[in-house]
Amino acid sequence: MPRADAHLHLFARGFAGPTGASDAGPDELGAYERLRALHGIERGLVVGYEGEPRYAGNSEELLELARTRPWIAPLAYLPAGRPPDPGRLRELRDRGAAGVAVYLPDAAAGRAFAAWPASARAALRDLGAIVSLNATPEATAEIGAAIADLAGAWTLFSHLGLPGRHARPPAASAARARLAPLLALAAHDHVAVKLSGLYAISDPPHDFPHAAAAPFVAAVLEAFGPSRLVWGSDFSPALGYVSFAQTADPRHLAGCTPEEVDAVMGGNLLDELARRSC
Repeated sequence: MPRADAHLHLFARGFAGPTGASDAGPDELGAYERLRALHGIERGLVVGYEGEPRYAGNSEELLELARTRPWIAPLAYLPAGRPPDPGRLRELRDRGAAGVAVYLPDAAAGRAFAAWPASARAALRDLGAIVSLNATPEATAEIGAAIADLAGAWTLFSHLGLPGRHARPPAASAARARLAPLLALAAHDHVAVKLSGLYAISDPPHDFPHAAAAPFVAAVLEAFGPSRLVWGSDFSPALGYVSFAQTADPRHLAGCTPEEVDAVMGGNLLDELARRSC
């Protein structure tokens, strides 16, 4: 089964990682395309980010790249505190955006997202948009009703719901409690979770194979099932801590069948993109 990457970034001037420069080198696009060929990655959701001044214009960069690289499904960055106009959402779709990316680092950001007008959510539904959320449990606790109102838009929670860093694997009950706001959303068929950013759960982040993430993976698998889990590399931020091959290591899916592993590592995303003609 070809792979598909549900979470990667491309910045024209590179991601300023732990060293202040991209660990992928000066040409992130070229580096990813080589890795894509090596790992058999057929499509990728390229997640826009403009939350810092140095990344301003990233969404425009991604829309331009997607014009000549059909493997790219770009997600345009939207700030949580500025509700999008439905006309702007339609314009983004017409220009090739597969959807949008929103970052919700805390409860206040969650409340801001929850306060978006119904017309914005209706536009996302009607466009069949992919909505990628980097949302902490504190933020997710504030957005349940808004997520329920997005049926028709495919809503993806990045990095296993961002449960925070852990030096040791928490007990299964503690992992479920930490992710309770996310697990409650499993009742909605349009919600899925990205198996991505495991380094962000480990303390230290380079502690591959990220044993501390295992209880969170198990909790998400139990609630959502492998049909609603999609792998993402988090290129290039992840490269500050682990290799690309390590981001694509499926060992946390050891309890799944080979067919289920294939689905998580690419099939689920490819099927969804085909349904949405992205």
